[in-house]
Amino acid sequence: MATMISAISAENSGEAIKRLLAVIVEHAGGDVRGYPRRSTGVRSALLFNHPKHGSTLALRLDQDFGTDAIRNRLAACDRRYST
Repeated sequence: MATMISAISAENSGEAIKRLLAVIVEHAGGDVRGYPRRSTGVRSALLFNHPKHGSTLALRLDQDFGTDAIRNRLAACDRRYST
């Protein structure tokens, strides 16, 4: 069960951001898998699984990240596996 966050502060900002990203991915139909870090320690992408195929997909956080981009990536995966 996810931890409930009622306010964002310096102490919980990382967890609040992770939860927000998870909500966006879940809303779009994916299953969050992780948040890899660059060698600098900055989170650069979000990994999520396709719910039907189990494929691990990724989107960069510094580009067009949102439900439409996630849904497009899931649809591309569907097309790839349907041929």
